Amino acid sequence: MKSREPMVMPSTSYKWFGLVLLMLIGLTNYMDRLSISILQVPIKADLGLTDTQLGAITGLSFSLVYTLAAIPIARMSDRRSPKLVIIICLIAWNALTMLCGLAESFLALAILRMGVAIGEAGCAPTSQALIAGYFPPHQRGRAIAMWQMVFPLGSLIGIFGSGVLSAALGWRQTFFVLGGVGLLVVPLVLAFLKEPPRAEPPQAAGAPIEPGDGTMKVLRALLTLRGYRLLLAAGFMAAIPLNAVLNWNAPFYGRSYSLPIQEVSYVVALTAGVGGILGMIGGGFVSDILGRRDQRWYCWFPAIAVGVAPAFAMAQFLLAPSLSLSLLAGVICAILLNCWMPPQAALGQLVVNPADRALSAACIVVTAGLGAAAGPFLTGILSDMIAGWTLDSDNALAIALTLVSLTALPASLLFVLSSVYLREDIARAQAHQMYAG
Repeated sequence: MKSREPMVMPSTSYKWFGLVLLMLIGLTNYMDRLSISILQVPIKADLGLTDTQLGAITGLSFSLVYTLAAIPIARMSDRRSPKLVIIICLIAWNALTMLCGLAESFLALAILRMGVAIGEAGCAPTSQALIAGYFPPHQRGRAIAMWQMVFPLGSLIGIFGSGVLSAALGWRQTFFVLGGVGLLVVPLVLAFLKEPPRAEPPQAAGAPIEPGDGTMKVLRALLTLRGYRLLLAAGFMAAIPLNAVLNWNAPFYGRSYSLPIQEVSYVVALTAGVGGILGMIGGGFVSDILGRRDQRWYCWFPAIAVGVAPAFAMAQFLLAPSLSLSLLAGVICAILLNCWMPPQAALGQLVVNPADRALSAACIVVTAGLGAAAGPFLTGILSDMIAGWTLDSDNALAIALTLVSLTALPASLLFVLSSVYLREDIARAQAHQMYAG
């Protein structure tokens, strides 16, 4: 099925250079975001926080604000300058990360993390929209998969580096270092990031879609696509266990295996980084290969991956008799829980007009962000509740993580259901009928 997009693709050399530059920007994003997962260990001791409060800082307060900010910032990127949006957001989230080092209470840290979330909300939708402008449809799955590797790479660098820096300097100074490193990227973006030519909006059923069409009109049009709605729901459910495991791995290994923070940083960087990178590569490249035979593999492959993940989560947190076996199960679990993101993002770009790419990506970010908010927060609440019943806080967290991982099962079912309508949705988008009326 050939695309009718009128976008003029940039040169082969620049599109790969642009992708690398966008990956560098995204890397600082996820380094700042995921550093909190390891720094919460000394933060809890210093500020005297509960698991519920930690879940609110790492998940709820950050992700809810992130999801609220994503759509308006993405729409600004679609209508104005994506480069300017990225520069402003890059400065904002790194400056506020530095200010997190000054927090003296739960409330102050939560508010500052909300500010970081607003800045970071502009990164993923704008970057994915630019990538969709750089690459033709048959290369987008792997291109977006390569960009999304910043998630596990940033996790690896952020978690490992934060653990080492925290052990040497303390958690407050670690925030200063992370934010300062991110600000060094700003001059590179100013000098080298290019925007692809904007495509002229297509016409649908004789009615033109002008660049000024309202956001709600486009959202309503997108949400008439049944497969797209199910795809968003699948991403929400899949994001719950992914972010629960990612944010609570460090406390789990610290409590269950009595590891000091520097060793915890090695362990969590291994599971989140290596497992995440392999999952992103597999999700993007395998879905592209299988999708050539049948586009429904963009849904079937993530359905299989997330459906199997809870078994390995149970092995990691409850059944493994040793640290090495727990880590092995954790790496496999991370691979499976990361596979769904590249094919979902690629599908989100196939069912939308070029002028609305960032908005479509933002919808995916919003629903996944809601899952990211729910996962760590729900885990913290369950951990505190189970600890109150059993008086065993170490095993309480392991049980809570295992229970939350089961949300991957309905995610798997939703991916399968989305595949039923996928080809119909793509055909409607390419015929520009989704905007009719």
